[in-house]
Amino acid sequence: MKTPRTILLLLAAFGCNLCSLAQRPGMGSSGMPQSPFNSPMRENGSVSGTVQDMHNHPLKDVRVELTNANGVVVNSAYTSVSGNFEFSHVPPGSYTVLATSGLQQSSEHVEANTWTSMVAIHMQTADKPEDGVAGNAISVAQYKVPGKARDEYRKAHEEMEKGKLEEAGKHLGRALEIYPDYADALTLRAVLELNQHNSDSAMADLDKAVKADANYAMAYMVMGSALNMQSKFDEAIRALQRGESLAPSFWQAHFEMGKSYIGKGDYSAALSHLQRAQAMTQKEYPLIYLLQAHALLAMKQYPEAMSALQVYLQKEPSGANRAEAEKMLEKAQAFVGKGNR
Repeated sequence: MKTPRTILLLLAAFGCNLCSLAQRPGMGSSGMPQSPFNSPMRENGSVSGTVQDMHNHPLKDVRVELTNANGVVVNSAYTSVSGNFEFSHVPPGSYTVLATSGLQQSSEHVEANTWTSMVAIHMQTADKPEDGVAGNAISVAQYKVPGKARDEYRKAHEEMEKGKLEEAGKHLGRALEIYPDYADALTLRAVLELNQHNSDSAMADLDKAVKADANYAMAYMVMGSALNMQSKFDEAIRALQRGESLAPSFWQAHFEMGKSYIGKGDYSAALSHLQRAQAMTQKEYPLIYLLQAHALLAMKQYPEAMSALQVYLQKEPSGANRAEAEKMLEKAQAFVGKGNR
């Protein structure tokens, strides 16, 4: 069985990206494109995140290393002025992200998969007093997760990539039996629940996830996508802004905020966020063009909408949204034709 087209790219950032897996492929119930969290799986993913001091100020020029389960450094980088870093083309597996600045070091465990895994590292600086946080890391929640729970979580991802969503759910259930406060597992289970249109259950799991680990960006991202599905656009924006503050390099946050602002009728703000999402993606995501077209049509910018739709159809000529895009293009062309008479 192939993985459904509608399964998670809020799984492209979870390793997970989201919006209703069970809706018509690529489109939400409102007729807008679904979350980027619902795009096809990638063979390798990426690991990205931020390094901040204990007061959440970004730390630049910090050396960040990605080491595998054997302690071998597989990649390294330095943080930008905004404290961001990213490792691309990372094979699925267990890794440690180690940040080093002078004599100070902090590390976080991360489970990489075929999407984008996010990590936030906090570390002491020389002029900051010690606060007693073990290992100088703020997010100790990851370290509390037992190995057996992590194993079940990894198995859930493996089953999900095979399209075996029921089996994935069973493994997540076992992971949460072992450790009920496993934020990653709660968030991923919420994605599966959204696939079954169980938004109430999904939100309950997401609430638990952010209580278990208030610095887990992905939980806020999935929550924002879920709230968009419920047309709770203001709440979605607040959740996505919180997630974006924890993971500034996560382009899907801006994609979802674009949807939120379209829902609110603020098309200018929607286009701004969609442009930011487009600028931040390492690989083009065609649904951004389709969503831009929705906003442009609403703003009666028909030539621009036509251009966005033509780009979308060129980049995804046989996609699930082709018929919808063609209808939108016909509508835009009709209005342009009237204007030229």
